[in-house]
Amino acid sequence: MQNRSPLLFLLALLLLQTSLTFGQKNEPTTGPVFNDIGAVFSIDNLDFLPDTSKELKAIFDIDRKQTDPSTCNPIISSLHRYYNMHVRYGVPKDKIKLALVLHGSSTKDALSPAVYQEKYNTDNPNRDLIKTLSNIGVDVFLCGQSMSSMGYSKEDLLPEVKVALSAMTVLTVYQINNYALIKF
Repeated sequence: MQNRSPLLFLLALLLLQTSLTFGQKNEPTTGPVFNDIGAVFSIDNLDFLPDTSKELKAIFDIDRKQTDPSTCNPIISSLHRYYNMHVRYGVPKDKIKLALVLHGSSTKDALSPAVYQEKYNTDNPNRDLIKTLSNIGVDVFLCGQSMSSMGYSKEDLLPEVKVALSAMTVLTVYQINNYALIKF
């Protein structure tokens, strides 16, 4: 009868390695651009990555609101994820050009702290999201038609928000200037 110890040892080692790696979850992490927001997953063995020598230009069309006014709009934080994800995989931060336009039911996300507090009895959870994006050079627009329709004025908005004639105008002009439209 043969000595099966080496075979059993190899099998035990294989089972141990499999049990240590099986079921491990890939958890999303933040950074390198935004360390407190914009968590993304790290992906190995990718088959497609953007050309890091080219500019990535995108305009985000945001017209959805959260039903809970104390919760941030996850579409706005998608821009943070966009930066973290692409810089993490080699796209220089200065090669990323983003803009967003709020309209429709997301108009409230652009309101100043005082107006938001008065209307919803809570702090505007999108204030810091919009501020950090503006600080990195993202153009933040609000549809003037939506603003007026809802009874707001420019004085009611966060200082980082620019009022446009309409969301349709912003989306048209940015796409003419080779920005890809991102609509969720």
